[in-house]
Amino acid sequence: MSRAAPVASLRRSFHEARCALEVQALANGGAAEVGSYEDLGAFQLLLSLQDDDALRLYCDSLLGPLEDSSGDYGDELIRSLEAFIEHNGHWERAARELYCHRHTLRYRIQRVQELTGRDLGRARDRIEFWLALRGRELVR
Repeated sequence: MSRAAPVASLRRSFHEARCALEVQALANGGAAEVGSYEDLGAFQLLLSLQDDDALRLYCDSLLGPLEDSSGDYGDELIRSLEAFIEHNGHWERAARELYCHRHTLRYRIQRVQELTGRDLGRARDRIEFWLALRGRELVR
């Protein structure tokens, strides 16, 4: 559902409603559910970018080194990064989600930091990774 708008803004409202539906489908594993554009949070910012190539370039600049590393292992690094961020840096909870030992997760996160030159102890780097992970979902 889009935000309330006058008839003159019907095109924008349609775009917002479509975006809300797409993001809800992403969040629910492909099953589309009714959602509000206002509930999209940071996705509003990412969706407002008119240039998918710019978003893709941003995501690749952060996640590319992980995707390029050792074939399938790069996917493990990205999954580990996402779990670590989603669990607010709690090693045990993130490791439990990934079905791995917390020391394995620590090694993977250390590898992420080495490959990207980022420090996941810094809020700014975590936010940038989170935005790149969400943006990656939108431009796939």
